Amino acid sequence: MDLVSYFYTVVIPVGLWIVMLGLGLALTPRDIANIFVMPKAVSVGLVGQLILLPLLAFALSASFAPTPAIAIGAIVLAACPGGVTSNAYSFASRGDVALSVTLTAVTSFITIFTVPLVTFFALDYFLSEGSRPDLPVGELMWMLAKLTVVPVAIGMILRHFWGDKAKQFIEILRWVTFFFLLALIITGSLLAIDVLKQYFLQTAAVALSLNVLSMAMGFGLGRLFQLSIPKRIAITYEVGVQNISLASLVMLTVLQNEAYFIVAVVYAAIMKVTALIFMYFARRWLAREEAAANAQTTPATA
Repeated sequence: MDLVSYFYTVVIPVGLWIVMLGLGLALTPRDIANIFVMPKAVSVGLVGQLILLPLLAFALSASFAPTPAIAIGAIVLAACPGGVTSNAYSFASRGDVALSVTLTAVTSFITIFTVPLVTFFALDYFLSEGSRPDLPVGELMWMLAKLTVVPVAIGMILRHFWGDKAKQFIEILRWVTFFFLLALIITGSLLAIDVLKQYFLQTAAVALSLNVLSMAMGFGLGRLFQLSIPKRIAITYEVGVQNISLASLVMLTVLQNEAYFIVAVVYAAIMKVTALIFMYFARRWLAREEAAANAQTTPATA
């Protein structure tokens, strides 16, 4: 087995398993119960992430993606849930962390079914029959279950029985996740460097449009349904921040095509910038709202 094959078949699955274990350690049964505590916000987030986001990616890809591979990569990326990164951004932005974690947990279960179906649709639409790779949908669902649901469940069990000891591993796993994502981006860039050089500007246009429009869509949905600003912030990150680890599994390990991963590489770089910009405005909106609330509750002086 050469180094590239080892990276695809061992490093990526193990890395994703560790990332999802970290998510499980951060979850409690209460997070799952939040589906019933705030059904409106959860429903808005799920519709935005599981339905509207892939449709947006398809519209952008069909409009100006330079190659079928980049179009497929954008759609597969959009099908992947937010992951632990979106939770971290929601926390730093003072968004509704409970909603963010709940959406991440729910979508991690649902995307076992939706990611293979969206991937199959993208391959079927953008590739001719002769060039279309075989996609064992059932096997992919089973692989996703083993690499997402199982580690999340193990993490939740450890959190339940070990409590504070389990929580101490969360920060360690966050650093592991960071270095794993860094390795993914660097390796993906090197493997697809020729295509990246040739189509960088077009790929960046697709990735930037997808990221900015998805975040705007998430925030707009929250505003349309009159959710609080913290909930809008959480939904914005859940819809606009994607799980690069899961995307790499589908694109590199299952489909074994570096060209599909180009969008994810560029998107990962853009995502950090736009997320931080949005964080700045989100904190300002919250501060303004708190100032207005304090002004209303402060009794008038004679």
